Parts: sequence; structure tokens; C-alpha cells
Amino acid sequence: MTTLKLNFVAVSDRGLVRTNNEDSAYAGPHLLVLADGMGGHAAGEVASQLMVRHMEHLDADPGDADMLALLGAAADDANAAIESSVEENPEQDGMGTTLTGLMFNGSQLGLIHVGDSRGYRLREGTLAQITEDDTFVQSLVNEGKLDASEVSSHPQKSLILKAYTGRPVEPHLELLDAQPGDRYLLCSDGLSDPVTAETIATTLGTGTPEVAAQRLIELALRSGGPDNITVVIGEVVDAEAADAPALPRKAVLAGALTPDFESTHPNSAASRAAALMRPADAGERATRASTSEAATPEDTETASDEEDHPRRTVWPWIVGALAIALVATLGFAFFISRDDATYFLATNENNEIVIENGSRNALFGEVRHTPIQVACINARNELQISPIDDTPPDCTVFSVDDLPPSQQGAIEGLSEGSYDDVVAQLNRLADEALPACVDDKPEATNDCRTVN
Repeated sequence: MTTLKLNFVAVSDRGLVRTNNEDSAYAGPHLLVLADGMGGHAAGEVASQLMVRHMEHLDADPGDADMLALLGAAADDANAAIESSVEENPEQDGMGTTLTGLMFNGSQLGLIHVGDSRGYRLREGTLAQITEDDTFVQSLVNEGKLDASEVSSHPQKSLILKAYTGRPVEPHLELLDAQPGDRYLLCSDGLSDPVTAETIATTLGTGTPEVAAQRLIELALRSGGPDNITVVIGEVVDAEAADAPALPRKAVLAGALTPDFESTHPNSAASRAAALMRPADAGERATRASTSEAATPEDTETASDEEDHPRRTVWPWIVGALAIALVATLGFAFFISRDDATYFLATNENNEIVIENGSRNALFGEVRHTPIQVACINARNELQISPIDDTPPDCTVFSVDDLPPSQQGAIEGLSEGSYDDVVAQLNRLADEALPACVDDKPEATNDCRTVN
């Protein structure tokens, strides 16, 4: 008889823009959980931590117990804890968290889902989304008012309709069958927003779960890392197979539950700004204090006799110079930090339309923007956004030449803004794109565009 077990991993990264990590995750032999907190001012991470802490006791073989009932009850307990925390700390009002979790009994998985975090299953090379986003735009899709291909570029794609906020909420609960070789992925929108499903499918099947998880994190970072990125992977393995991998013995925590192990990105503008703003640590303060106290009374008296007037003359200039330097540094840090949350559309040397992260304007002669994504139009005439060096082969890169002559100069006049603002601009440009040239139509005409 086949014995199925889970090979699991959980990895989280703060991203390149956020200053804290509000995601919390857990991976164990019988339980995978991901919670994406919201609310700001550290409240989001409180909500996600409470959710995972109340779920993790389910990481045990449930036997014949009703997994869906167990998942629902644990989530309700976490929701009650969130309500109590808000009552005790009014400043946390408005905090909440998503929840996507899987419980494993050796043959089936129980799924619980609320919010816009996602669950995927990769089976025999085919990726299927096993959750449905509880978002406004998904409701428009369900009502036939919006095409599914337009979800990723919709300006209100982040508006969620359901989350655990301390108020009653009905989760989606479902049983799934388990097959050897299945890989289950739970991820926050920090991965699913900037990285396409096609790229996720290819990467999820690469190497071990650990390798796949790290690669997915890297892809999200290369796409700008605008949000926290959390990945939980569970691979169903036949534990009795000759090639069965060594399975992890201990559960794994990630995200806000392990702040000491949070990844940093010293080469990013956001990290440089944070480093400039960070106060000296206790060791540095102690070193400066001991240095200042090391002077003897004799030293002080001698210095006073010999340099009394020069010091009084120079000291104000030193203070003034330091003050100016501090203001300049803080200002520089502010602009860098702002740049990390700023995006705009531009064209590269091939006239291709790209999304740039940063500001068009140079600061002290330094270029402050980097291309992170490129737009393309697939065979179904749908707009796709891909990492700058990972365009799908069946997707033609969207260039200025694909626009009517009257629109080809519009890009330079578009304003900077948030990532959602820029995607909305790109979507409007795609609506203006020329139709694809047909085989019997000369390519030299200006009323159609060439496709791959």
C-alpha cells in the first residue's frame, strides 16, 4: 500500500518596497498555512500571526476526523482572538488577514480559503488554481462584467471582499484528492500579482520544493517586489518509493513569525534609505560614550588652555555642517524611499513599452529608475505583463509601433504613479493597439501590427 507524505517548505521575503512583513506562514507534515495581514502600523502582522498561531495545532494526523470542521473551527478561534486584540488595542481597529490553508490526512487535503491569497496545484505539468479570489474584480468576472484576462490590470484588483477581521466570515471549505507528484503552492499576492501563472507553473515544477520556493521569490523580486512575498509548497511523495526524498523533520515558520530571519536587500534603494534613517545600535552608542569619557581632567585642562578660542570658533561651523549633512541625507533618503513606490511607462532602445520602477528625474546626477517588466500581447489579443527577461514565447512584445500614429507620442506624457496606476495606463494603451495583421495584408501598412 502506498504511503503518502508531504515534503514541505515555507519562505517569505519583505520585498523591495515594504518596510515590514505582514505575511505569516507555516509548513508541517500535515498542515500548510499562509496568512497575509492588512491594516498597517504593525496591525497587519499581528492579525496574520494570530491566525497562524491558532491554526498550527492542527499539524497532526487527523485520522478519520472531519478536516474541514477542524479547519473552520480553528479559523473561527483565530478570528475571535483578532476581535479581542482589537478591543484591547483600539489602534488595531481595521486590521485583518487572509487565510489559505491545507490539512493532510495521507490521502486527501482539506482546503480553507478567505481573501486574495492563492492556492495552486501542479499535477503532471498542469497548473490549476484551487482557490478563488474574494475580491471585487473577481465578483465582476463571476457576473460576466469583466473578462478574466483584465483582472491583473484592473485598478481595483486589490479590493478584497472577505477577510478575517474579528467579524463573522464564511470561508470556502473543500476536500481535494492527493496523488504522488502533486505540488501544492500557497502564496500571497506579492507573488501572484507580478508573476504570471505560466511562469509560476514552470518554476513550481523545478528542482526540489526548496529550490522552487527560492526561485519564485527571486522572480517576484526581479519584477519589482512591490509587496511582501510568501511561498508555501507541499509536495505529495510516495514515502516507500526507492527515490523518495528525505523529508523535513520539523515544521517551518516564515514571515512575521520569524522577524530575526527576515531577508534584506542591501542593493535596493529602499534598503539604502532604511540604512540611512536607522539610528545607531547600542554597541555604537556605547563605543562613542566610552570614547568621550576616556579624556582625563588633565587632558581637558590642557585643551582648554591651548585651544579655548579656536574651539569656540570652529564648533558652530562643525555643528552647522553636520546639520546640513543630516538634512541632505534625510532628504535623499526620502526621495529614494518615494522612488521605490513610484512607477512609470517608458520605451527601451527597441521601442518596446516597459514598466520602470523609480522616478524619471535624476537626483544629483544619479539615474533613479530600473526597468522591471515588459508588456506583450498574446495570440488571444490579451495584454500580459512579464518579467523583463522572461516574455512568454507565444506573446508579442507591445511596442510603440503597435499604436496608431496619433498615440505613439502619448507615453512620454503619462504621469508617474503607483504600480496599479501604471498598469491601468498600460491597459488603456493596449485598448488603442492596432489590430493584428492578417496573412494577406502587407506589413508595411500603418493600420495593423505584426505578431509573432
